[in-house]
Amino acid sequence: MTSIALHRPPVVLPTLLSLLLLLPLVGCATTEIGIMDFPEGTVQHVVLAEDVPWRPCPPTLPSGCEMAVLEGNPLGTDLFTVRFRVSEAFVMPPHTHPKDERVTVLSGDVAVAFGADATRADAAQFGPGDYYVNARDAVHTVWGGENAILQITGIGPWEAHFVTP
Repeated sequence: MTSIALHRPPVVLPTLLSLLLLLPLVGCATTEIGIMDFPEGTVQHVVLAEDVPWRPCPPTLPSGCEMAVLEGNPLGTDLFTVRFRVSEAFVMPPHTHPKDERVTVLSGDVAVAFGADATRADAAQFGPGDYYVNARDAVHTVWGGENAILQITGIGPWEAHFVTP
């Protein structure tokens, strides 16, 4: 039997999440789970593709990574939506999340495999328009192709706990 040690607190995402707090949220915030706090006089929150507020990812994430917060605050306890965009192929090593992770592949290709010793050969393949949910506490590895854009929606706080076999 393989034992798995979880690193707590999260290893990579404290830097990432502190950066997310600094990103502009285009004027809307989530006040309760799934309930947006619209500025007075507005009835719709919109982020057009050409206006996505891309910012560099912290150096702890794959080279060429950019990210954007579309809604909410991933550090909070409410609904949030973020996007990640990479220019080069990447690997997110085995890790878990304390809450379910909902992912939509907007462009490029992504592969996901479960277990601390999983290989790319074990992975399910996803392409543009595909959607998947990784269960909380499930150890998984993610491989992404060049020019991949992933959108993640969840209930915060969003954390990644990297696994050491």
